[in-house]
Amino acid sequence: MISPLTLAQRARNAGYAKRKYNICLIHPFDPRGQKVGGLETYIRDFITFHPEDTDLLFIGVDSIGDMELGRIHKVTFRGRTFDFLPILRYSDQQAREAARSIRSSLTGQFFVALVRNFGTIARLLRARRCTVDLRRVEFSWLPAVLRLPFIQMLHGEGAPKLQMDSLLRKYSFVHNAGERFAVNASERFLCVNPFITERLQQTYPRQREKIDTLWTWVNTEIFEPRPFPGEIEPFRIVFAGRLDEFKDPPLMFKAIDLVRQRLNGKVEFHYIGTSDPHRFAEFSAIESLTIRHGFKDAIGMAATLAGAHCGILTSEFEGMPRFVLETLAVGRPVVATHLPQLEAVIRDGKSGFLVPRSESREVMIEQLAGRFVEIRGAIVRGALDPVGIAEEIESFTPGTQLARVFRYHQEIQNSRRMVGTPASC
Repeated sequence: MISPLTLAQRARNAGYAKRKYNICLIHPFDPRGQKVGGLETYIRDFITFHPEDTDLLFIGVDSIGDMELGRIHKVTFRGRTFDFLPILRYSDQQAREAARSIRSSLTGQFFVALVRNFGTIARLLRARRCTVDLRRVEFSWLPAVLRLPFIQMLHGEGAPKLQMDSLLRKYSFVHNAGERFAVNASERFLCVNPFITERLQQTYPRQREKIDTLWTWVNTEIFEPRPFPGEIEPFRIVFAGRLDEFKDPPLMFKAIDLVRQRLNGKVEFHYIGTSDPHRFAEFSAIESLTIRHGFKDAIGMAATLAGAHCGILTSEFEGMPRFVLETLAVGRPVVATHLPQLEAVIRDGKSGFLVPRSESREVMIEQLAGRFVEIRGAIVRGALDPVGIAEEIESFTPGTQLARVFRYHQEIQNSRRMVGTPASC
C-alpha cells in the first residue's frame, strides 16, 4: 500500500514537472532587425539559449513595421519561440542616426512608450509572475513600480569621460540617476568587467553583495576555429561593430594605412557594421582597400571573420568586447590597444598582441602596424594555430556565462514562490 506521504510527494513532483519560469526582457530593440552590438547580441543569445522550462516575454521595438503595436505576437527566432510585445515603431535606419534630443532619441521614445502602455504591461507581467531582465538602467523604474524583482546589467555606458555617439554624454546625469536607483532596487546588478564592478562596489558599499561581474560570451556552436585563408596576399584585417568615438576609428585607420605602406599596398580592411566611416577624415587614406560588409547575422559574421587573417581593436574603453571573442573563436589573432580585461584572452604571440597605451599616438600607430606585420610573418611560417587561438576563450561561452543569468532568475522565482504553470495570457 502506498502511504499518503508518498502520494503527496508524487503530486508535488508532478506539479514541479509542469512548472514554468517566466522572464521578461525589456529593451528598445527588435531581434529580427539588423542592429548589431553587444546589447543586441545578448538579447538574441538570451532567446537562443533560454531553458526549455522558461517562457520569455520580450517588450521591444518593431523595426520592420509589420506588427500591431501593443499586442503580443508569437515569434520564432533561430528555432526558438518567444512572446514579443512591440510598443514602438522605430526603424534600424532611425536607430543609426544620431538623435539631437532626448525626446527624439530611441531611448526617450521607448521610455514614453513604456509609460503609454503601462497598464497593458502591468497586467501581463503580474499575470505571468515574471522576473525582469534589464539592459538599461533608465527603465529600472518599471519593475520597481510593479514590485517585481529584476536583474540589471551595466554594459559600460555612462562611465567617466566615455565618448559615445549618444546623448548620454550630454545628459549623463540621467544615466547616473538611473544607475543609483537600479543598484538599490535590483536583486542582482551585473557588470561586463571587474573594473566596473569594483567602481560600483566602492560607490555603493551597502549594495556590494549584489554587484558582480558577468563576462560576455561567444556562441561556439557558430564561431568555431577554421583554417587560415589559403593565400596571405592581400593580408586581411577585420573589425566589426559601431564606429563610436571611444573606439578611436582614426587610430585604427592610421594604423591600417601604415600597414598598407609596410606591405606595399597588399592589405584589405574588412569592416562589418552599419556606421559610416567617411565622417572620419582618416578613412580616406584606406577607403580604396576597404570592403564594407554592412550587417551580418552570426553565421555571416563567422564566415567573414574566418576569411580574414587578423582582427583589430583600438578602443579607449570596452566591457569584454564580443567582437574580440568571436574573432578568437574562429581562430584569428587580434591586435588591440591595451585594455586590462583583454589580458584574459589575448596572449602576446599566441592569440595576438596587446599594444601598450602611450601619450604619443604616433608611437601607438607604429607599434600596431609592427604587430600586424609580425602576425603576418607568423601565419606564413605556420607558427599560429587556429585551434590554439580559439582555446583562449573556452571559459567565455553561454554555458558558463549566460547560464548564470538564468540560474539567478530561477533562484529569485523559487525563493519568492513565483513559479507556476505556463502562462496563458
